[in-house]
Amino acid sequence: MENQVKEKTSEPNMIVFARQLYTPLQKDIFTLAVSQLDTGFNVQPDLFANKTVVITAKMLSEVAPKDYQRLKRECIDMQTKALVVSNDAKEEFDSIIPFPRIKYKKGKIELTMFADVAQSFLELQRGYSEIYVRESLSLEQFNKKRLYEMLCSYKKRYSPIWTVYDEQLKYSLGYENNEYKGRPKEFGTKIIGVCVNAINEKTSLNVKYIREKDREGWYTVFTVSEKKVIEATTGREMLVQALDEKGQRLVKRLGELNVRQDHIRTIIDKHQADCWKWLSVNRVNLEAKKFKNPAGVMLVHLGLVEPKA
Repeated sequence: MENQVKEKTSEPNMIVFARQLYTPLQKDIFTLAVSQLDTGFNVQPDLFANKTVVITAKMLSEVAPKDYQRLKRECIDMQTKALVVSNDAKEEFDSIIPFPRIKYKKGKIELTMFADVAQSFLELQRGYSEIYVRESLSLEQFNKKRLYEMLCSYKKRYSPIWTVYDEQLKYSLGYENNEYKGRPKEFGTKIIGVCVNAINEKTSLNVKYIREKDREGWYTVFTVSEKKVIEATTGREMLVQALDEKGQRLVKRLGELNVRQDHIRTIIDKHQADCWKWLSVNRVNLEAKKFKNPAGVMLVHLGLVEPKA
């Protein structure tokens, strides 16, 4: 299982809403590592022993070049960055280094989490966010990944509305409070608007927002819902828009081939005819399992990914 990217992960809201200052690659390593943890409700105390999780460099191949020196720099730098959980009204904070030891050998990244930190990550009793791992990896910037996972905590609530002041939102997204100071409209368009557009385009969330101001300052009201889903024959949830019967059959077929959800959306939007033609021409080869990676071959044919050198 360590060579596979899990479809979903559950992260405690305490961690989701902590201040994080990672680079995009560090955030992907963090998300993949947390997805390997066996989180749950009322987890047993013996699970809080020092935890080591393993991810592979191949998991990062779609979002980062295979560059050992870069990976080394990013992992070492990652160990200097804390998650900060704070409640300034109560004058309380908790600064956490999630993975104090990171080891790399033969394509595998081993991340060790100390017992007292593991308890914060494993216990979901106080609320959690369900995150699609590949969707987070598909977002290329850190602030988009962060806003996505925070909005995920609202998608299944009775009232899926999040009202947050700019000061708190900037803090959660890793900005300093003086950034965009006196420029709330620019913050709304260049940060919030750009992030929401990417989330709506590349993930299963459907996000709407409005900007308002009161005596305490500017704030944003996010409304979160999930796009319509159907079950693929493989059992994975796949995204669909308002599709006809033929479009739904194509989504199921692509699900069987393990095509990523963001690529499925692109194919459904722009390449349905060419995709059906490729599936028809290669029907015999597919049935005979002559392609080692049929999804990759098809995506190269459709021009959605570059062929490997």
